Amino acid sequence: MKSKAMVSLSGGQDSGTCLFWAVSKFDEVEAVSFDYGQRHRVELDCAARLAGHAGVRHTVLELGSAFRQMGGSSLTDESIDSRVDAAGTGNDYAARHGLPSSFVPGRNVILLGYSAALAVTRGAQALVTGVCSTDDAGYPDCRISFVRAYEIALREALDEPELRVEAPLLDLTKAATWLIAAELDCVEEIVEHTHTCYHGDRSERFPWGYGCGRCPACVTRAAGWDEFVAGKAEQSR
Repeated sequence: MKSKAMVSLSGGQDSGTCLFWAVSKFDEVEAVSFDYGQRHRVELDCAARLAGHAGVRHTVLELGSAFRQMGGSSLTDESIDSRVDAAGTGNDYAARHGLPSSFVPGRNVILLGYSAALAVTRGAQALVTGVCSTDDAGYPDCRISFVRAYEIALREALDEPELRVEAPLLDLTKAATWLIAAELDCVEEIVEHTHTCYHGDRSERFPWGYGCGRCPACVTRAAGWDEFVAGKAEQSR
């Protein structure tokens, strides 16, 4: 039996790296992205380009304005500041839990659920996600405990005991993620065709890709790149 994976592809660095990782590990791969009213919708264009480069079938599921209606995140509400410290930004949930204003309550619960539903209808045994527990943001739905608990819940809900959630970046740093991209020979694709910036800004090209260079997502991505490059330089000595 051929192995098949469904990659939850946001169009960002982590999920983009996971896409190429999945292509290297599974016989067949598909990707799914979500239009949920995000301010940085350019990531959907990036996801489409990544899927094209990887040669995989790509599906975009329209989730409408549900996240916007719920509000509370700088990723879906332009009136909320995208600062790391959520206090006073308007994201009261994030402020109460010590999270950045970019946190979208319930996003991974909802998106991974949809990904799993599509995966089982397409005959995929694995759901691949780019969640990372070591991100500075510290999102609770990127923790190892959440991923493992949700995997069990999905198996029960879908009556698919063999379904598994693969999160290859779960306990890795951003520098280690860049290293995986290098090992997979897809650094150029990640630099040119992924998007991380919270503002959807692709007006400036940095060594690590496009973005505003100032928002928390850009700062984290840039720091990981610098650490990755420094590690390569150290190895070459």
